[in-house]
Amino acid sequence: MDKVNRPILEVRQNTGGPVRAVRHELRIPLRYRLEGEQGWQPGEAINMSESGLLFSSNEMLEIDARVQITFQQSEAPMMKTSMRPARVVRRILSNWPETRILFGAKFY
Repeated sequence: MDKVNRPILEVRQNTGGPVRAVRHELRIPLRYRLEGEQGWQPGEAINMSESGLLFSSNEMLEIDARVQITFQQSEAPMMKTSMRPARVVRRILSNWPETRILFGAKFY
């Protein structure tokens, strides 16, 4: 399998730990906005699974913030089904020189 479609976290079964969905490395642009807002912010999907994604942004988001995410690059999504609602569940602040903020978001 090529690098783009390679799972980076496998589903764990029968280990006593939580079962996690298979994550796929992406590195593709996305846009997101806080629920109820009109303007879109740019970001980059780092990896994604059926249950959520890890993405980067230059803007600070709060834990539990509800966001809408789309992978379309036009100003407004062409199809409503292209948007995925998600909730920010994790925030990773990087050390210099990496200055991007990473967010884990769970789809709902």
